[in-house]
Amino acid sequence: MTYQYDTREVTHGNANGFYAKIAKTETGDLELKKPYPFTGLRSTSFETSQESNAYYADNVEHVRLQGKKSTEGSITTYQIPKQFMIDHLGKKLTNSTPPALIDTGVNTNFIWGYAETVTDEFGAEIEEFHIWTNVKASAPKGSTTTDETSATPKEIEIPCTASPNNFIVDSEKKPVSEIVWRDDSKGTVRTKFDKLFAAKSPGKLIDFINEALGNTTATTTSTTSNSGGS
Repeated sequence: MTYQYDTREVTHGNANGFYAKIAKTETGDLELKKPYPFTGLRSTSFETSQESNAYYADNVEHVRLQGKKSTEGSITTYQIPKQFMIDHLGKKLTNSTPPALIDTGVNTNFIWGYAETVTDEFGAEIEEFHIWTNVKASAPKGSTTTDETSATPKEIEIPCTASPNNFIVDSEKKPVSEIVWRDDSKGTVRTKFDKLFAAKSPGKLIDFINEALGNTTATTTSTTSNSGGS
């Protein structure tokens, strides 16, 4: 066989950020709330680590065992949607006029997703959708800087951890933490994604996820209610 490189390509960009609250029904099934757009997204960064420990016998390495994967990272943005603050950063609205936000709410786990652009050596572009199935956010760092001769927008970094979702499983019934779904030249995945945010008869996020996993039968439930469920 003649040696041949793959088509050269690079990945860039950061768009179509979205989030959806994870909840449970009264019967204990998974319930994915309506997905919301995340405006102002600058970057998403996740790093997965896995401890590897060697055990010795007979003066040689006898066996090497790996621990569970651990994923930590952050979401960096210029602004945070109010619904995201209420559902996932532990904020709560007061009954003042106008309402204020206070930090006595509950921060629930959520689905997190975004799209990158893949450009090949011939200039063709397709999208690659990333979905994290079980994310927990912590309060962002609070800081300010003075305006000088030019104003610089503040970037807000939200610390996050990601873990497998025991209700979202692959064909071998293994819990999934991340899904990467690259589109085709026909925009098949983009069409399915856009339907999630359709004004009439929107698609269900769990169906979108199950299609990505190749699962034809959904084992979970979802809702497209207008409330994110604070």
